[in-house]
Amino acid sequence: MSRPTVFPYGITLQEGGIVETFPIVEVGFLSPKGERTSLFLLLDSGAMFSVLPKSDAAYFGVKLTRGSHMYVSGISGKPVKGWRHELSVHLAGEGFVIPVVFLNENTAPRVLGRAGVFDAFTIIFEERRNRSVFLRNDSEETHALQVLLRSPKEKAPNGDKTS
Repeated sequence: MSRPTVFPYGITLQEGGIVETFPIVEVGFLSPKGERTSLFLLLDSGAMFSVLPKSDAAYFGVKLTRGSHMYVSGISGKPVKGWRHELSVHLAGEGFVIPVVFLNENTAPRVLGRAGVFDAFTIIFEERRNRSVFLRNDSEETHALQVLLRSPKEKAPNGDKTS
């Protein structure tokens, strides 16, 4: 049985002494030499793709223009040019490949989006405790959540209706 992975939120101190928290996760990336580098990415359930600034591409041995050219829009709605690549990552005790878009900006935030990640885990944002929790989809905890969240009219996986 796999254990849940808990990521405490990141903290920034804003002007006027205001403390702001936000969900971040530690993601391990492999360099061309096979060395793992950990980066902290903003966990964004509203982002389809994970994004990194173009300055990160050289470190990971990625040739930007060899990727699929695309435009990504954020909250501002302003499209930003980027190149989509597939990268091996290590997250919550699991290794897999996800699509990552390197944006044509060196100041772009590092964001972990849904593609390739959210379908592998059940993710809980626990604002009150300033943390996010990653559960493997095949875990007992995820199964218990699915039973809890199933509507009365839905059938259980064995075909029985829930009570």
